[in-house]
Amino acid sequence: MDQWMKQALKRAGRKAGLALLKVLAPYVLTIVGFVLVLMLGYFIIFEMPKQAIMETYEHAKDQVAGFFYGTKEEEDQQIFETYQRLAERWREGLTAEEEFQVEPYTFNWEWLAQVDRSLNDPSFLNTILDDYAKEVVLKPEETFEEVRPKFKWNDAEIITVKEVCVQKEGKEGEVEYAKSTVTEWQPVRLLQQARTIQNEYNYTYTSETLTETVSSPCGTLTTKVTQDKLQQIKPMHKEDWEPLREILIAHGAKRFEDQDFLLEYWLSYLSDYDGEGSGLNEGWTPLSGDLIWPTKGDRITSSFGYRIHPITGKKTLHAGVDVGVPIGTPVYAAKAGKVIFADYMGKAGNAIMIQHEDMETRYYHLSKIKVEAGQEVQAGEEIAESGNTGGSTGPHLHFEVRVNGNTVNPLLYFGYTVTADILTYRPLNISVMLEWLSKRNSMLATKEILTMIDDAAKAQGVDPYLLIAITGAEQGFVPKTNKYANQIVKNPWNVFGSWKEGKGSTLTTKEAAEIAAKTIVKLSKGKPATVNSIAWLSDPVNPSGVYAEGGDWVGNVSNFYQMLSELRD
Repeated sequence: MDQWMKQALKRAGRKAGLALLKVLAPYVLTIVGFVLVLMLGYFIIFEMPKQAIMETYEHAKDQVAGFFYGTKEEEDQQIFETYQRLAERWREGLTAEEEFQVEPYTFNWEWLAQVDRSLNDPSFLNTILDDYAKEVVLKPEETFEEVRPKFKWNDAEIITVKEVCVQKEGKEGEVEYAKSTVTEWQPVRLLQQARTIQNEYNYTYTSETLTETVSSPCGTLTTKVTQDKLQQIKPMHKEDWEPLREILIAHGAKRFEDQDFLLEYWLSYLSDYDGEGSGLNEGWTPLSGDLIWPTKGDRITSSFGYRIHPITGKKTLHAGVDVGVPIGTPVYAAKAGKVIFADYMGKAGNAIMIQHEDMETRYYHLSKIKVEAGQEVQAGEEIAESGNTGGSTGPHLHFEVRVNGNTVNPLLYFGYTVTADILTYRPLNISVMLEWLSKRNSMLATKEILTMIDDAAKAQGVDPYLLIAITGAEQGFVPKTNKYANQIVKNPWNVFGSWKEGKGSTLTTKEAAEIAAKTIVKLSKGKPATVNSIAWLSDPVNPSGVYAEGGDWVGNVSNFYQMLSELRD
């Protein structure tokens, strides 16, 4: 009886199940079909353009077809070049120094392409799939002007009052020394406001004077440099992305949840390929000294210097080092100082900037910020946790050091030395250097002057890139905006102590280049095998003398020499 009951129940269950399936089948198929339609719509609207922009297709033709799929526009084979050209215009009219100040706001062409397609595609701004039938009309120029960053600048000056020791001929041929004061005024442009689609940032500065003394036959010589130092960067909107939300509203995306979705989707394009450059060989360990290593981990995934963008092929400066650490790893202040920025900023993501007298350190892509702008911090104090925000392609800490407005290889402060064979002549790539120096509005950017430098270096067996690097440390590559530029360019190496006083003021560029090259050869003699070649030029124990005194000279020359050497290739 029990067996009969079980079989009867099974048969009844099958019949009931089949009957229920017949009733539900139309609804199930409808739901499944609707889900498939949604998935297909999402792929067409979102994933195909994204894959096209990020170049996951093998052929350029397929890439273009993927971007235009679902639109009624005729396919344009030059569309991606158009977006790249437009995106580059964000830096129009900026000098190298100005571009350096606005580096976190670098405009990304992939992001521009997707935003243009989104803003002009009704399906992005409406959740009803039927609206996808409406025509998509791309407007690259209009979209670029709508979302590009805009900047305001103020004119300022760096005033250097420098005591120099001038050698004179006294009575009966005796050598006499006398102090003389040289004053230099170097015009600079300082960023006052950056208006971006993410936020509006106001910059404030305060005037500071730094004093340095060195010994000489004339006694103690004093140099005073007075300039405006960045004190704070203040976001004006309480919430990030308010300017972009206003643009979305103007284009019809009025619902907050729709705006959030598009913002999150677009952020996936804000990649600057951070963390994908060349790293260091295993075995290097940072040694703390003037600076404290900023995190728990020493695996360098991308070094300081120039690297090639994997899509555009352009050489760009990676202004810091990337340390590969998991999200949430503690980040420490490398030195005591004042926090001048602690917020979200463009491709830098969550970022902190700390001012330490003539030095500034920066920490990018953080997951959590634990300090506020205006706060004083101590060396080694935990200020944040590492992350993967902004233009980052993987968890890491991007760490920068800037000295007097110049980027410096951070590793130079942690026991790392740049291999420099400065007494090996390598032909100067004049066309590349012309482009690089022209961008810096440099007086050195002429074929005639660069040929003089190359000839002087070749005659002495010196690397010409070192001669140019020294002009960067001594005279900032002689910007044309300096009121004395026409005089300084005749002696940008400050041979004989000064371009303005004594024998150094009587030279031509050719003569000064030759003397600078000979000086490098002279000072390089007797270098211990364990001492860095550039450091030996300014080492107080060098029996042949020193090229220059002061803690920043070696670091600045090394920094410029590394950058210029990479440009050579």
